[in-house]
Amino acid sequence: MAELTILAPAHSSLSNCVNAPLRQPFASQILAFIQVLSKLLLSDSRAKALPELVALGFWLRHSHIQQLKETQQSQSSGITKALGLVLHFTPANVDTMFVYSWICSLLMGNNNIVRVASADSAAKNTLLQLLNQVLNQAEFADIAESNLFVTYPKEATFSAELSLLADARVIWGGDDSVNAIRSLPIKPRCRDISFADRYSAALVNGNALVDKAQVSELAALLWRDTQPHAQQACSSPRVIFWLGNTSQQQALFSQINLLASGQAIEINGLNNHLVVSQLIQSSGLADKPLVNRTICALPVECIKPEFLGWHLGSGLFLIKHLQCMLELPEHIDNKLQTLSYWQVEQKDLLKLVEQPSITGLDRIVPVGRALDFSPIWDGVELLSHLSRKIEFL
Repeated sequence: MAELTILAPAHSSLSNCVNAPLRQPFASQILAFIQVLSKLLLSDSRAKALPELVALGFWLRHSHIQQLKETQQSQSSGITKALGLVLHFTPANVDTMFVYSWICSLLMGNNNIVRVASADSAAKNTLLQLLNQVLNQAEFADIAESNLFVTYPKEATFSAELSLLADARVIWGGDDSVNAIRSLPIKPRCRDISFADRYSAALVNGNALVDKAQVSELAALLWRDTQPHAQQACSSPRVIFWLGNTSQQQALFSQINLLASGQAIEINGLNNHLVVSQLIQSSGLADKPLVNRTICALPVECIKPEFLGWHLGSGLFLIKHLQCMLELPEHIDNKLQTLSYWQVEQKDLLKLVEQPSITGLDRIVPVGRALDFSPIWDGVELLSHLSRKIEFL
């Protein structure tokens, strides 16, 4: 029989978590807990070897959490209170994402059950070890009692049983997984916040890319957005929209390949590069790859859904050339989440995305910041959605 396994805190229980009292949003104990976790992530030797955990520790630093608090309070009217018990279903392809949505819910005073995906990784294992280390401290006993990290087989009935207890569910995953979870019965007032299949792109102004120093800088920024999570994060660029002059394309992707060659790339990723590039080329919609070694950079005539469906990450870039920015809307759909940009005027981007024809696109950020998490994700303001307001008139 399938079992529910508690990963953290080590000595907690499901009944304790469900029945634990709620807290005030941004309670002092919550803020103290987050600061201890942040400092541990930034100082522990195991975490420091994993860029995604360093990024998480930096995101959790005191000044940033204080900024979130001030922003939330300045936008709120009436009284903000915790929502209740929040159930989180985490993505298998991004092994630290569950902490971001959990922290947003924790900040609002909620109790939380986090179903961690069963896929194993060094980042996930290290993170859970550090979480247990902080949750086991006596001063955080109340937080340990009201927050639970669990795992269980996908085919088990626990998702249905836990869903009936939840006041909100945060669901990360592919379209099929999200729809399967959303079909489970819930309380009449339970809120569902879903983050389904998305992809992201970068817009590079080739007219501004003129020397080796710029090539090296841009390559490092793109690799920063691509290397964590093997390019499988929804906000990692898989498509490169190249604006104007293409004379530096070969140099740029050769430099990215040089950066990637120092990383361990699974053979399955390299095989996927070969298969996908051959499939797209056989359709007559792609030229030969600019680079096809550790990474693959493939110029394409258009961006089709099946191209993105075949894409399994690990450094595969689909490059679509644009003569001008006005061509961009016809090549994006409602699954585009993040557009990162390099040497493009913000005012031009804002004018572009105001067009009603653009139904996707929830984030526009500089290249190098595609993986920066914000409480506004996929157009959803998490802090507000994970709390309730009492209005006074």
